[in-house]
Amino acid sequence: MQYRPSKFRGRPRLAHLTLYGLIAGLIIGISSLAIVLLHDRLRNDDVESSRIDGIARDEYDGTITIDPPIAVPDLGLTNTDRELTHLSQLPGQFVLLTFGFTHCPDICPLTLNDFQRIRAQLGQLADEVQFVFVSVDGTRDTPTALREYFSFRELDDIIALTGSEEEVRAFGAPLGLAFEVSGEVSTGGYLINHTAGSFLLDQEGRWIMRYQFGVPPETIVSQLRRLLRA
Repeated sequence: MQYRPSKFRGRPRLAHLTLYGLIAGLIIGISSLAIVLLHDRLRNDDVESSRIDGIARDEYDGTITIDPPIAVPDLGLTNTDRELTHLSQLPGQFVLLTFGFTHCPDICPLTLNDFQRIRAQLGQLADEVQFVFVSVDGTRDTPTALREYFSFRELDDIIALTGSEEEVRAFGAPLGLAFEVSGEVSTGGYLINHTAGSFLLDQEGRWIMRYQFGVPPETIVSQLRRLLRA
């Protein structure tokens, strides 16, 4: 018996090709619409926020000048000697402050390393700047735990402070501090998502500069030198 191709054999394939074409056209149409909408959104963003605190976006280097300066309430936290410490106890000094916790695997120790580099590069001017670390993990970062951590890492020139969650939130509120626990608290193996980077306060305890995490220490040193010599 001789095989004869059916005249209907090609129709399913043709239908599939037609369907694929319609799907491809739909995808292209959606993609084009998304690109147009994204372009409009970016254009509007550029119009509305092309400047950050007086700094053009294409010139933004991770530093923000707080102008006018913001007064920070003189709230106390506990130091490694279990003594209540206020920033007002550091008269006539600039304060470079950061938030973190000793169980942090990356950002916090890197920031503390940068603090050491900044202090070293300031040379004789270093005594006019006080470096402060505020823990956002008062449960584990007790005064004793902080003292052991900072002693082990030889961070003797950095003041370490801690307190309850309520105390730390109140202390950091004027600086925009936010933090939340991530992970299982009951096992003690949790991490904490928190505001990174550092904050510079002037000799009057006013917030004047904000440094995002990753700003080179040399940039901060250069600004500190200008401020200290002004």
